Amino acid sequence: MNIRRTLAAGTAAGLMLVAVPSAAQADDVTRSGSFTLAAGRTIDGDLTVRNGTVTIRGTVEGNLRQVGTGSVVIAATGEVDGNVEETGAGTVQVHGDVDGNVKESSTGLVHVYRGGSVDGNVEELHDGAVYVAGTVDGNVKESGRGHLFLYGTARVDGNVYERDNGNLYVYRGAKVDGDISEGGPGSRVRR
Repeated sequence: MNIRRTLAAGTAAGLMLVAVPSAAQADDVTRSGSFTLAAGRTIDGDLTVRNGTVTIRGTVEGNLRQVGTGSVVIAATGEVDGNVEETGAGTVQVHGDVDGNVKESSTGLVHVYRGGSVDGNVEELHDGAVYVAGTVDGNVKESGRGHLFLYGTARVDGNVYERDNGNLYVYRGAKVDGDISEGGPGSRVRR
């Protein structure tokens, strides 16, 4: 009799574990080739796209990573709740919201458009350039041979660094709460 009760209780517990909805777990997504997340759609985890352009019009509730050939576009309706990283020769275009950091680690560009917002840092590590016309709550750093542009509508709560050979262009009206530093052989140019 005790064996039947023990088996019945164990079976019931096992069925309850299987019945837990999968929405309680993160759904990490990996795609090859270009991928678009439509407005109103959500990925409840990380998104990795290999060798294609990824366009976010909906929400990624995790990190977004683009590997290889391709670019990242965060549309005006798009939101990434984690970090954005592009590791190929493409660009990162932010028209919407990124709640983490934006990092471009190859020869591509980073462009935070007017109306775009990054709650973390923006960093370009190689030969690309950084263009800021929107809002960055962290630091902005360009450490390769590319240039760094702060347009008149740019708002940066942290520091701005340009390292290596590129120039640092600061347009009239740009607001930076931290320090502005040109640490390489390039020039700081006011426009």
